Amino acid sequence: MEIINRISRMSAVSAKLLSSDVQLGLVTTMGVIHPGHISLIETARKMTDLVVVSIFVDRLQFRSDEEYLSYPRDITRDVDLLRQENVDYIFTPAGEEMFPPGFSTYVRVEQFAERLLNVEVPALFRGMTTTILKMIHIVRPSFLFLGLKDALQGAILRKMIRDLNLGTEVVVTPVARHPSGLAYGAHNCFLSETDLTAASVIYRSLTAAEKAIAGGERQARKVLQEIVRVLGTEPRAKVEYSFVADPESLEPASRLQGKVLIGVGARFESTMLNDSLLVEIPTE
Repeated sequence: MEIINRISRMSAVSAKLLSSDVQLGLVTTMGVIHPGHISLIETARKMTDLVVVSIFVDRLQFRSDEEYLSYPRDITRDVDLLRQENVDYIFTPAGEEMFPPGFSTYVRVEQFAERLLNVEVPALFRGMTTTILKMIHIVRPSFLFLGLKDALQGAILRKMIRDLNLGTEVVVTPVARHPSGLAYGAHNCFLSETDLTAASVIYRSLTAAEKAIAGGERQARKVLQEIVRVLGTEPRAKVEYSFVADPESLEPASRLQGKVLIGVGARFESTMLNDSLLVEIPTE
């Protein structure tokens, strides 16, 4: 396993490997390696020749300097965990190299997903797409691996990759979950024990929606009402958004058919959590 912290070195390694027809898999993280990341790495290991895991705490994806600075960083712990998973390369670029002084070029997928959300999340997607695009250019992976928890981001990245002819395929894998149903995520580390327990309501709201659909409900409005009803049983949860949409176009659904993506975002104190389910509607 090699730890790389310079963009020029990572680019050189990738170019040499690709000249030998080696397929690279990329798992992007902001550290705080958890079972969700491990699941992605296991899938990447099966599908590709070599696996690159990036650890980069991306300032563009935080709402404030305070949140960014308080984000936990423990590279020694993360490296130890990734070594156990036989990761081939760990890419840990410095913030000032990824975004040097004067950096002013950003990537935004226009008018995509914005109809689903009425909070500041779309603005943060600009940071996500910009950083991931840079990672793709540097690493040049055949596959980029994401969990279904972040299916909204996955759809946005697929759109960006298609529009810019990047050639990388986004692979979305099942969600790794705590026994309570809460999706593993790096931001869980910000939760108090009380909120960690309360946050399982997110998954309960999604499964309630899935159960309503299985019971024959086809009106998206009523499915959303069921999500909000379940979330309302937990006073510590502040609902930021919920949606039922086409998983590719991200157009809001009205009458459910085919496959639909159900998503929820909720805040617990200052911590924002999200989760998603992909549901296939039975043929009637």
